[in-house]
Amino acid sequence: MKKSRKLSLKKVQTTHGKKHDKVSVTGFSVTPAVPKPGKHVTIKMTIKNVSDKLIKGVPWQIVKNKKILDCGVRYSLSAGDSFKVSTTWTATKGSHFFYGDADPKNVLREPKIKQFNNLPQGADVKVK
Repeated sequence: MKKSRKLSLKKVQTTHGKKHDKVSVTGFSVTPAVPKPGKHVTIKMTIKNVSDKLIKGVPWQIVKNKKILDCGVRYSLSAGDSFKVSTTWTATKGSHFFYGDADPKNVLREPKIKQFNNLPQGADVKVK
């Protein structure tokens, strides 16, 4: 049986500190990394409340080729807590770019310099 590979995001530390930072995408993966056409692909994202306060609502989205695959809002996220979201997609031939985004419209009003960790590096997936 062949092992399934996955593309994943490694956590990136900042030198800017946590002041005014509210959420961070701490994990993002696409499994399998090299799917066959018609196979299910799972996209997962982990978002963490990096502030010291309860956040009433954290909007999120998972995007493929500039189109939203799935989105939602996580309510009542305590300080330091994380949550995971996932969606599936049926692979089609071609090149596809996936990414996840926490608070895509900045409703949490983080300063621009603090928004860098809301959007992980994306994952390119080729389906042959």
